[in-house]
Amino acid sequence: MYKRRRLLGTFLGVALAALLPGVGVVAEDAWMGVVLAGCVFLVLNQLIHTYPSDIRNAPPVALLILSAVGVVQDTLIWLLVSWLTTKLDLGLHVTGFLTALLAGAIVRATVLVLLPFGPQPTPGEAS
Repeated sequence: MYKRRRLLGTFLGVALAALLPGVGVVAEDAWMGVVLAGCVFLVLNQLIHTYPSDIRNAPPVALLILSAVGVVQDTLIWLLVSWLTTKLDLGLHVTGFLTALLAGAIVRATVLVLLPFGPQPTPGEAS
């Protein structure tokens, strides 16, 4: 369930961030660009895990640190998605660093909002 909430939050965050003025769709099909960007986000977020294991009982300082690191990570992923878009002519293109920073904050915020809902994982199944 925990991974499903991260999946849903990531795809929802990418879809919401795609509505920003500085994020443009390169392909004719807008959904294909969102799905490609979402897949890149999911793969890289699974490789570099910066989410708290138990968000309800995590200390506020740990949440702030993990959120700041996560926003930087998501900003870099947005810039990577934009670079891949220029190479593949398919996906979402980000016009600047501040747009990527705002899009990264939106993705991270949607995931962190969805994490507390439902049962929390035990420490062994958190990954």
